[in-house]
Amino acid sequence: MNVDRFKIVRVAILCLAALFIVGVVLGNTLISSIAKAFIFPIYLYLYLVESERKSKSFTGFLFIFSVAGLYAVVVAFRSNIYSHIGSLPYIAAYMCLLIYMIRSMNFKTLIKRFKYYLIVLMLFSGYIIFTLNSMVLEDESLKVNTLEFVFEGLYNFCILLVLSFSLLYYLYHDSRRGFLLFLASACIVFSEMVQVAYIFIAADYVLNVIYSLLLIVGFYFIYMHIESKIYSENYKALR
Repeated sequence: MNVDRFKIVRVAILCLAALFIVGVVLGNTLISSIAKAFIFPIYLYLYLVESERKSKSFTGFLFIFSVAGLYAVVVAFRSNIYSHIGSLPYIAAYMCLLIYMIRSMNFKTLIKRFKYYLIVLMLFSGYIIFTLNSMVLEDESLKVNTLEFVFEGLYNFCILLVLSFSLLYYLYHDSRRGFLLFLASACIVFSEMVQVAYIFIAADYVLNVIYSLLLIVGFYFIYMHIESKIYSENYKALR
């Protein structure tokens, strides 16, 4: 890929990220949602056009995430319909990301080399799920036996799986790309935890800003993961 074209993509992403943060700071949900919605389509374009060896599962992650973000803007993201089904595309996207990571690892080797990490991750994930559900249940208006509660729990479970497997993915491959994917997952998961606190406990302005900053930093690490993959392919092609 031409270096100038990489610069154009970086500038476009930085502009959208800045617009997203400005929308959050000003309290303009429409601006921040539009900016956020167009980040992943750029990632999808970059990956499909520039990457020589494309993973179907990673492509699915980028595609579904792109569609979900655009859908949130186009189809009135505050409607009752969206509030019930809006998390489903993101759950599907994260499942694709999980498949992308799992397919590159041998489970026998994984268990043999990292069995103690697996035990710690299981305990950590269980604690985080308990904490997230406790925060969700702080909202007295939310009923337990509803689709909204089920989807919220399933969504939280998926993002914690992504965090756990991204760490294992990094430890297994011990690569820069793995580390970038782990950082992206960590930022996104912790941003979601902050958002849960913002939605269900206290709609504090500072919490919303922290959530937005963590999310956009996580998105940036995903871009770095894609860029690193493309550079690696180009380097191998020149050898």
